Amino acid sequence: MSSNNTSDRSAVVSRLEASLESLNPRIRSQAAEDLGKLGAQEAVPALVERLQEDVNTYVRSACAEALGRIGDARAIFPLMDRLRDSCSFVRRAAAIALGQLQAKEAQGALVRALDDPNFYVRRAAINAVGKLGIPDLGKLLVSHLEAPDPRIRRTTVIALRRIEARDAVPAMVEVLEGYLLNPSQHELPVVKTLVVALGDMGAREAVPVLIKVMQGYVGVRSLAAKALGKLGDVQAAEALVAAMRDQKSRSLQLCAMKSLGQLGYRPAVPMIRSFLKEQDPRLRRTAALTLGQLKDQDAVATLLKMAREDESPLVRPAAVEAIGLVGDPRMIDKLLPFVDDGNAYLRAALAHALSSLDGSTPQVRRALQKLSGDSVRHVAIAAERALANCAGFEGSPVEGSGPEPDTQHISWLRRFLGRI
Repeated sequence: MSSNNTSDRSAVVSRLEASLESLNPRIRSQAAEDLGKLGAQEAVPALVERLQEDVNTYVRSACAEALGRIGDARAIFPLMDRLRDSCSFVRRAAAIALGQLQAKEAQGALVRALDDPNFYVRRAAINAVGKLGIPDLGKLLVSHLEAPDPRIRRTTVIALRRIEARDAVPAMVEVLEGYLLNPSQHELPVVKTLVVALGDMGAREAVPVLIKVMQGYVGVRSLAAKALGKLGDVQAAEALVAAMRDQKSRSLQLCAMKSLGQLGYRPAVPMIRSFLKEQDPRLRRTAALTLGQLKDQDAVATLLKMAREDESPLVRPAAVEAIGLVGDPRMIDKLLPFVDDGNAYLRAALAHALSSLDGSTPQVRRALQKLSGDSVRHVAIAAERALANCAGFEGSPVEGSGPEPDTQHISWLRRFLGRI
Protein backbone atom coordinates (compact mmCIF):
# COMPACT_ATOMS: atom_id res chain seq x y z
CA MET A 1 0.00 0.00 0.00
CA SER A 2 1.43 3.41 -0.97
CA SER A 3 2.09 6.08 1.64
CA ASN A 4 -0.76 8.17 0.23
CA ASN A 5 -3.21 5.29 0.54
CA THR A 6 -1.98 4.57 4.07
CA SER A 7 -2.42 8.20 5.01
CA ASP A 8 -5.91 8.32 3.49
CA ARG A 9 -6.93 5.17 5.35
CA SER A 10 -5.63 6.49 8.66
CA ALA A 11 -7.62 9.67 8.15
CA VAL A 12 -10.80 7.68 7.47
CA VAL A 13 -10.28 5.48 10.54
CA SER A 14 -9.65 8.55 12.72
CA ARG A 15 -12.81 10.19 11.44
CA LEU A 16 -14.86 7.05 12.11
CA GLU A 17 -13.40 6.68 15.61
CA ALA A 18 -14.45 10.24 16.31
CA SER A 19 -17.95 9.39 15.04
CA LEU A 20 -18.18 6.68 17.70
CA GLU A 21 -18.53 9.56 20.19
CA SER A 22 -21.40 11.22 18.31
CA LEU A 23 -24.57 12.07 20.21
CA ASN A 24 -26.54 10.44 17.39
CA PRO A 25 -26.74 6.63 17.88
CA ARG A 26 -27.27 6.09 14.16
CA ILE A 27 -23.97 7.78 13.42
CA ARG A 28 -22.24 5.71 16.13
CA SER A 29 -23.61 2.42 14.83
CA GLN A 30 -22.76 3.31 11.21
CA ALA A 31 -19.22 4.24 12.25
CA ALA A 32 -18.82 0.87 13.98
CA GLU A 33 -20.10 -0.94 10.90
CA ASP A 34 -17.70 0.95 8.62
CA LEU A 35 -14.72 0.25 10.89
CA GLY A 36 -15.58 -3.44 10.73
CA LYS A 37 -15.68 -3.36 6.94
CA LEU A 38 -12.28 -1.68 6.90
CA GLY A 39 -10.83 -4.33 9.21
CA ALA A 40 -9.52 -1.48 11.34
CA GLN A 41 -7.52 -3.22 14.07
CA GLU A 42 -6.33 0.14 15.37
CA ALA A 43 -9.96 0.91 16.25
CA VAL A 44 -10.44 -2.20 18.42
CA PRO A 45 -9.99 -0.38 21.77
CA ALA A 46 -12.55 2.25 20.77
CA LEU A 47 -15.00 -0.38 19.57
CA VAL A 48 -14.56 -2.39 22.77
CA GLU A 49 -15.27 0.71 24.82
CA ARG A 50 -18.50 1.38 22.90
CA LEU A 51 -19.44 -2.31 23.17
CA GLN A 52 -19.11 -2.15 26.94
CA GLU A 53 -20.51 1.29 27.68
CA ASP A 54 -22.89 2.48 24.97
CA VAL A 55 -26.48 2.84 26.19
CA ASN A 56 -27.90 2.10 22.75
CA THR A 57 -28.46 -1.57 21.96
CA TYR A 58 -28.03 -1.09 18.21
CA VAL A 59 -24.64 0.54 18.74
CA ARG A 60 -23.47 -2.28 21.03
CA SER A 61 -24.69 -4.82 18.48
CA ALA A 62 -22.89 -3.00 15.63
CA CYS A 63 -19.68 -2.92 17.68
CA ALA A 64 -19.89 -6.66 18.34
CA GLU A 65 -20.40 -7.34 14.64
CA ALA A 66 -17.47 -5.08 13.72
CA LEU A 67 -15.16 -6.79 16.21
CA GLY A 68 -16.10 -10.16 14.75
CA ARG A 69 -15.21 -8.95 11.25
CA ILE A 70 -11.91 -7.42 12.35
CA GLY A 71 -10.88 -10.67 14.06
CA ASP A 72 -8.65 -9.27 16.79
CA ALA A 73 -8.21 -11.50 19.88
CA ARG A 74 -8.36 -8.44 22.17
CA ALA A 75 -12.12 -8.48 21.63
CA ILE A 76 -12.70 -12.02 22.93
CA PHE A 77 -13.27 -11.35 26.61
CA PRO A 78 -15.36 -8.19 26.11
CA LEU A 79 -17.53 -10.16 23.67
CA MET A 80 -17.89 -12.98 26.21
CA ASP A 81 -19.21 -10.40 28.68
CA ARG A 82 -21.82 -9.29 26.14
CA LEU A 83 -23.25 -12.82 26.07
CA ARG A 84 -24.91 -11.66 29.31
CA ASP A 85 -26.19 -8.40 27.81
CA SER A 86 -29.79 -7.49 28.63
CA CYS A 87 -30.55 -7.19 24.89
CA SER A 88 -30.90 -10.34 22.79
CA PHE A 89 -29.65 -8.48 19.67
CA VAL A 90 -26.35 -7.81 21.39
CA ARG A 91 -26.06 -11.36 22.78
CA ARG A 92 -26.67 -12.77 19.30
CA ALA A 93 -24.09 -10.45 17.71
CA ALA A 94 -21.55 -11.37 20.41
CA ALA A 95 -22.08 -15.10 19.81
CA ILE A 96 -21.67 -14.68 16.06
CA ALA A 97 -18.49 -12.62 16.57
CA LEU A 98 -16.96 -15.20 18.90
CA GLY A 99 -17.63 -17.84 16.28
CA GLN A 100 -15.90 -15.70 13.64
CA LEU A 101 -12.94 -15.34 16.00
CA GLN A 102 -12.93 -19.12 16.60
CA ALA A 103 -12.43 -18.16 20.22
CA LYS A 104 -11.74 -21.39 22.08
CA GLU A 105 -11.43 -19.33 25.28
CA ALA A 106 -15.16 -18.63 24.94
CA GLN A 107 -16.32 -22.24 24.82
CA GLY A 108 -17.72 -22.19 28.37
CA ALA A 109 -19.64 -18.96 27.77
CA LEU A 110 -20.97 -20.19 24.42
CA VAL A 111 -22.07 -23.49 25.95
CA ARG A 112 -24.07 -21.55 28.54
CA ALA A 113 -25.58 -19.51 25.71
CA LEU A 114 -26.98 -22.74 24.21
CA ASP A 115 -29.73 -22.41 26.84
CA ASP A 116 -30.41 -18.72 26.21
CA PRO A 117 -34.14 -17.92 26.37
CA ASN A 118 -33.97 -16.26 22.93
CA PHE A 119 -34.25 -18.49 19.86
CA TYR A 120 -31.85 -16.43 17.73
CA VAL A 121 -29.20 -16.32 20.44
CA ARG A 122 -29.38 -20.09 20.90
CA ARG A 123 -29.01 -20.61 17.18
CA ALA A 124 -26.04 -18.22 16.98
CA ALA A 125 -24.40 -19.99 19.92
CA ILE A 126 -24.80 -23.40 18.27
CA ASN A 127 -23.27 -22.04 15.09
CA ALA A 128 -20.39 -20.46 17.02
CA VAL A 129 -19.64 -23.67 18.93
CA GLY A 130 -19.41 -25.40 15.57
CA LYS A 131 -16.68 -23.00 14.50
CA LEU A 132 -14.46 -23.63 17.51
CA GLY A 133 -13.07 -26.89 16.10
CA ILE A 134 -13.45 -28.84 19.35
CA PRO A 135 -14.99 -32.30 18.61
CA ASP A 136 -15.69 -32.99 22.29
CA LEU A 137 -18.30 -30.22 22.27
CA GLY A 138 -20.42 -32.35 19.95
CA LYS A 139 -21.96 -34.21 22.87
CA LEU A 140 -23.30 -30.90 24.17
CA LEU A 141 -24.98 -30.16 20.84
CA VAL A 142 -26.61 -33.54 20.23
CA SER A 143 -29.71 -32.78 22.31
CA HIS A 144 -30.51 -29.91 19.93
CA LEU A 145 -31.09 -32.45 17.13
CA GLU A 146 -34.49 -32.94 18.76
CA ALA A 147 -35.31 -29.23 19.07
CA PRO A 148 -38.88 -28.29 18.07
CA ASP A 149 -37.75 -25.77 15.45
CA PRO A 150 -36.21 -27.28 12.28
CA ARG A 151 -33.91 -24.26 11.92
CA ILE A 152 -32.23 -25.15 15.21
CA ARG A 153 -31.93 -28.78 14.13
CA ARG A 154 -30.35 -27.80 10.82
CA THR A 155 -27.89 -25.42 12.48
CA THR A 156 -26.96 -28.19 14.92
CA VAL A 157 -26.21 -30.62 12.10
CA ILE A 158 -24.00 -28.03 10.39
CA ALA A 159 -22.14 -27.42 13.65
CA LEU A 160 -21.61 -31.14 14.25
CA ARG A 161 -20.24 -31.54 10.73
CA ARG A 162 -17.86 -28.61 11.16
CA ILE A 163 -16.31 -29.97 14.32
CA GLU A 164 -16.37 -33.53 12.93
CA ALA A 165 -18.12 -34.82 16.03
CA ARG A 166 -17.90 -38.54 15.30
CA ASP A 167 -19.55 -39.37 18.63
CA ALA A 168 -22.70 -37.66 17.34
CA VAL A 169 -23.02 -39.91 14.26
CA PRO A 170 -25.28 -42.58 15.89
CA ALA A 171 -27.71 -39.86 17.00
CA MET A 172 -27.62 -38.27 13.54
CA VAL A 173 -28.35 -41.63 11.90
CA GLU A 174 -31.23 -42.19 14.29
CA VAL A 175 -32.70 -38.78 13.48
CA LEU A 176 -32.43 -39.48 9.74
CA GLU A 177 -34.19 -42.84 10.20
CA GLY A 178 -36.98 -40.98 11.99
CA TYR A 179 -37.43 -38.67 9.01
CA LEU A 180 -37.67 -41.71 6.75
CA LEU A 181 -40.60 -43.01 8.76
CA ASN A 182 -42.45 -39.71 8.43
CA PRO A 183 -41.25 -37.78 5.34
CA SER A 184 -42.20 -34.11 5.22
CA GLN A 185 -41.45 -31.31 2.77
CA HIS A 186 -41.26 -29.00 5.77
CA GLU A 187 -38.28 -30.99 7.10
CA LEU A 188 -36.51 -31.25 3.74
CA PRO A 189 -33.76 -28.70 4.54
CA VAL A 190 -32.85 -30.64 7.70
CA VAL A 191 -32.81 -33.97 5.88
CA LYS A 192 -30.61 -32.57 3.11
CA THR A 193 -28.18 -31.14 5.63
CA LEU A 194 -28.06 -34.45 7.53
CA VAL A 195 -27.33 -36.44 4.40
CA VAL A 196 -24.51 -34.12 3.32
CA ALA A 197 -23.05 -34.06 6.83
CA LEU A 198 -22.97 -37.85 7.16
CA GLY A 199 -21.16 -38.09 3.84
CA ASP A 200 -18.65 -35.40 4.74
CA MET A 201 -18.01 -36.96 8.15
CA GLY A 202 -17.13 -40.34 6.63
CA ALA A 203 -19.92 -42.04 8.56
CA ARG A 204 -19.94 -45.52 7.02
CA GLU A 205 -22.42 -46.68 9.63
CA ALA A 206 -24.91 -44.43 7.85
CA VAL A 207 -24.71 -46.37 4.55
CA PRO A 208 -27.87 -48.49 5.11
CA VAL A 209 -30.06 -45.48 5.94
CA LEU A 210 -28.55 -43.42 3.12
CA ILE A 211 -29.41 -46.22 0.68
CA LYS A 212 -33.01 -46.04 1.88
CA VAL A 213 -33.01 -42.26 1.47
CA MET A 214 -31.66 -42.61 -2.07
CA GLN A 215 -34.34 -45.13 -2.89
CA GLY A 216 -37.32 -43.22 -1.60
CA TYR A 217 -36.97 -39.75 -0.08
CA VAL A 218 -38.10 -37.33 -2.79
CA GLY A 219 -35.89 -34.27 -2.97
CA VAL A 220 -32.86 -35.85 -1.31
CA ARG A 221 -32.11 -38.88 -3.48
CA SER A 222 -29.31 -37.30 -5.48
CA LEU A 223 -27.62 -35.96 -2.36
CA ALA A 224 -27.78 -39.42 -0.81
CA ALA A 225 -26.21 -40.95 -3.92
CA LYS A 226 -23.40 -38.38 -3.73
CA ALA A 227 -22.85 -39.07 -0.02
CA LEU A 228 -22.61 -42.81 -0.68
CA GLY A 229 -19.83 -42.17 -3.16
CA LYS A 230 -17.91 -40.12 -0.59
CA LEU A 231 -18.24 -42.88 1.99
CA GLY A 232 -16.61 -45.37 -0.37
CA ASP A 233 -18.43 -48.44 0.92
CA VAL A 234 -19.00 -51.02 -1.79
CA GLN A 235 -22.17 -52.30 -0.09
CA ALA A 236 -23.90 -49.30 -1.71
CA ALA A 237 -22.84 -50.30 -5.23
CA GLU A 238 -25.88 -52.35 -6.28
CA ALA A 239 -28.27 -49.69 -5.02
CA LEU A 240 -26.32 -47.07 -6.98
CA VAL A 241 -26.52 -49.21 -10.12
CA ALA A 242 -30.29 -49.42 -9.66
CA ALA A 243 -30.46 -45.64 -9.19
CA MET A 244 -28.55 -45.18 -12.42
CA ARG A 245 -31.45 -46.84 -14.24
CA ASP A 246 -33.95 -44.25 -12.97
CA GLN A 247 -34.72 -42.26 -16.11
CA LYS A 248 -37.09 -39.95 -14.25
CA SER A 249 -34.20 -38.17 -12.52
CA ARG A 250 -31.16 -37.09 -14.51
CA SER A 251 -29.62 -35.68 -11.36
CA LEU A 252 -29.88 -39.03 -9.59
CA GLN A 253 -28.39 -40.86 -12.57
CA LEU A 254 -25.46 -38.45 -12.71
CA CYS A 255 -24.74 -38.65 -8.98
CA ALA A 256 -25.06 -42.44 -8.93
CA MET A 257 -22.68 -42.76 -11.86
CA LYS A 258 -20.08 -40.49 -10.27
CA SER A 259 -20.34 -42.40 -7.00
CA LEU A 260 -19.79 -45.74 -8.73
CA GLY A 261 -16.59 -44.25 -10.13
CA GLN A 262 -15.53 -43.20 -6.64
CA LEU A 263 -16.24 -46.72 -5.37
CA GLY A 264 -14.14 -48.19 -8.18
CA TYR A 265 -17.02 -50.56 -8.94
CA ARG A 266 -15.99 -52.20 -12.21
CA PRO A 267 -19.05 -54.48 -12.59
CA ALA A 268 -20.96 -51.30 -13.50
CA VAL A 269 -18.68 -50.60 -16.50
CA PRO A 270 -20.90 -52.21 -19.21
CA MET A 271 -23.92 -50.21 -18.09
CA ILE A 272 -21.93 -46.98 -17.81
CA ARG A 273 -20.64 -47.48 -21.35
CA SER A 274 -24.24 -47.43 -22.59
CA PHE A 275 -24.53 -43.83 -21.37
CA LEU A 276 -21.88 -42.74 -23.88
CA LYS A 277 -24.67 -42.82 -26.48
CA GLU A 278 -27.24 -40.87 -24.48
CA GLN A 279 -28.73 -37.71 -25.98
CA ASP A 280 -28.16 -35.71 -22.82
CA PRO A 281 -24.56 -34.38 -22.97
CA ARG A 282 -24.36 -34.36 -19.16
CA LEU A 283 -24.79 -38.12 -19.13
CA ARG A 284 -22.22 -38.63 -21.89
CA ARG A 285 -19.73 -36.39 -20.14
CA THR A 286 -20.16 -38.06 -16.75
CA ALA A 287 -20.04 -41.53 -18.29
CA ALA A 288 -16.77 -40.68 -20.04
CA LEU A 289 -15.14 -39.37 -16.86
CA THR A 290 -16.39 -42.30 -14.80
CA LEU A 291 -15.05 -44.84 -17.31
CA GLY A 292 -11.72 -43.04 -17.13
CA GLN A 293 -11.80 -43.28 -13.37
CA LEU A 294 -12.56 -47.02 -13.65
CA LYS A 295 -9.62 -47.49 -16.08
CA ASP A 296 -11.85 -48.97 -18.78
CA GLN A 297 -9.36 -49.78 -21.51
CA ASP A 298 -12.09 -51.14 -23.77
CA ALA A 299 -13.82 -47.75 -23.89
CA VAL A 300 -10.76 -45.85 -25.16
CA ALA A 301 -11.61 -46.15 -28.85
CA THR A 302 -15.09 -44.77 -28.25
CA LEU A 303 -13.70 -42.01 -26.04
CA LEU A 304 -11.25 -41.00 -28.76
CA LYS A 305 -14.08 -40.82 -31.28
CA MET A 306 -16.08 -38.67 -28.86
CA ALA A 307 -13.09 -36.37 -28.41
CA ARG A 308 -13.02 -35.85 -32.17
CA GLU A 309 -16.68 -35.81 -33.08
CA ASP A 310 -19.06 -35.21 -30.18
CA GLU A 311 -21.36 -32.27 -30.80
CA SER A 312 -21.04 -30.96 -27.24
CA PRO A 313 -18.10 -28.61 -26.54
CA LEU A 314 -18.01 -29.90 -22.94
CA VAL A 315 -18.17 -33.61 -23.74
CA ARG A 316 -15.10 -33.52 -25.98
CA PRO A 317 -12.74 -32.22 -23.24
CA ALA A 318 -14.17 -34.79 -20.82
CA ALA A 319 -13.37 -37.56 -23.29
CA VAL A 320 -9.77 -36.36 -23.50
CA GLU A 321 -9.52 -36.19 -19.72
CA ALA A 322 -10.98 -39.70 -19.48
CA ILE A 323 -8.33 -41.07 -21.85
CA GLY A 324 -5.71 -39.55 -19.58
CA LEU A 325 -7.32 -41.17 -16.57
CA VAL A 326 -7.28 -44.62 -18.21
CA GLY A 327 -3.52 -44.17 -18.25
CA ASP A 328 -2.40 -45.91 -21.46
CA PRO A 329 0.76 -44.14 -22.78
CA ARG A 330 0.10 -45.66 -26.22
CA MET A 331 -2.67 -43.07 -26.63
CA ILE A 332 -0.21 -40.16 -26.68
CA ASP A 333 0.23 -40.23 -30.46
CA LYS A 334 -3.56 -40.21 -30.89
CA LEU A 335 -3.92 -37.19 -28.60
CA LEU A 336 -1.10 -35.00 -29.93
CA PRO A 337 -3.08 -33.72 -32.96
CA PHE A 338 -5.55 -32.09 -30.54
CA VAL A 339 -2.90 -29.46 -29.76
CA ASP A 340 -4.41 -27.39 -32.58
CA ASP A 341 -8.05 -28.13 -31.75
CA GLY A 342 -10.38 -25.14 -31.77
CA ASN A 343 -11.93 -26.04 -28.40
CA ALA A 344 -9.98 -24.22 -25.68
CA TYR A 345 -11.37 -26.39 -22.89
CA LEU A 346 -10.22 -29.47 -24.79
CA ARG A 347 -6.71 -28.02 -25.13
CA ALA A 348 -6.62 -27.39 -21.38
CA ALA A 349 -7.72 -30.97 -20.74
CA LEU A 350 -5.13 -32.19 -23.21
CA ALA A 351 -2.28 -30.58 -21.28
CA HIS A 352 -3.26 -32.47 -18.15
CA ALA A 353 -3.90 -35.75 -19.99
CA LEU A 354 -0.56 -35.71 -21.83
CA SER A 355 1.49 -34.97 -18.72
CA SER A 356 -0.29 -37.69 -16.74
CA LEU A 357 0.22 -40.28 -19.49
CA ASP A 358 3.96 -39.65 -19.80
CA GLY A 359 5.42 -36.22 -19.25
CA SER A 360 8.99 -37.39 -19.87
CA THR A 361 8.74 -37.89 -23.66
CA PRO A 362 10.11 -35.17 -25.97
CA GLN A 363 6.92 -35.01 -28.06
CA VAL A 364 4.78 -34.44 -24.98
CA ARG A 365 7.10 -31.70 -23.73
CA ARG A 366 7.04 -29.99 -27.13
CA ALA A 367 3.24 -30.13 -27.16
CA LEU A 368 3.04 -28.69 -23.66
CA GLN A 369 5.48 -25.91 -24.56
CA LYS A 370 3.30 -25.00 -27.51
CA LEU A 371 0.17 -25.01 -25.34
CA SER A 372 1.93 -22.85 -22.74
CA GLY A 373 2.02 -20.11 -25.36
CA ASP A 374 -1.69 -20.48 -26.13
CA SER A 375 -3.59 -17.22 -26.57
CA VAL A 376 -6.35 -18.49 -24.25
CA ARG A 377 -5.34 -17.82 -20.68
CA HIS A 378 -6.64 -20.97 -19.00
CA VAL A 379 -5.02 -23.20 -21.63
CA ALA A 380 -1.65 -21.55 -21.04
CA ILE A 381 -2.07 -21.95 -17.29
CA ALA A 382 -2.93 -25.65 -17.65
CA ALA A 383 0.12 -26.25 -19.85
CA GLU A 384 2.45 -24.36 -17.49
CA ARG A 385 1.25 -26.42 -14.55
CA ALA A 386 1.58 -29.63 -16.58
CA LEU A 387 5.15 -28.72 -17.54
CA ALA A 388 5.97 -28.06 -13.90
CA ASN A 389 4.77 -31.56 -13.06
CA CYS A 390 6.76 -33.28 -15.81
CA ALA A 391 9.61 -35.12 -14.14
CA GLY A 392 13.00 -34.33 -15.62
CA PHE A 393 11.86 -31.36 -17.69
CA GLU A 394 14.92 -29.10 -17.76
CA GLY A 395 14.07 -25.55 -16.88
CA SER A 396 10.43 -26.25 -16.08
CA PRO A 397 8.75 -23.51 -14.08
CA VAL A 398 8.43 -23.87 -10.37
CA GLU A 399 5.01 -24.94 -9.07
CA GLY A 400 2.85 -21.84 -8.83
CA SER A 401 4.82 -19.87 -11.43
CA GLY A 402 3.58 -18.82 -14.83
CA PRO A 403 0.30 -17.07 -15.57
CA GLU A 404 -2.20 -16.93 -12.75
CA PRO A 405 -5.87 -17.81 -13.24
CA ASP A 406 -8.58 -15.22 -12.88
CA THR A 407 -11.99 -15.88 -11.31
CA GLN A 408 -13.51 -16.88 -14.64
CA HIS A 409 -11.17 -19.85 -15.02
CA ILE A 410 -10.71 -21.12 -11.48
CA SER A 411 -13.57 -23.67 -11.40
CA TRP A 412 -12.48 -25.21 -14.70
CA LEU A 413 -8.83 -25.32 -13.69
CA ARG A 414 -9.67 -27.03 -10.42
CA ARG A 415 -11.09 -29.92 -12.42
CA PHE A 416 -7.85 -30.42 -14.31
CA LEU A 417 -5.14 -29.06 -12.09
CA GLY A 418 -6.31 -29.62 -8.56
CA ARG A 419 -6.43 -26.89 -5.97
CA ILE A 420 -4.89 -23.62 -7.12
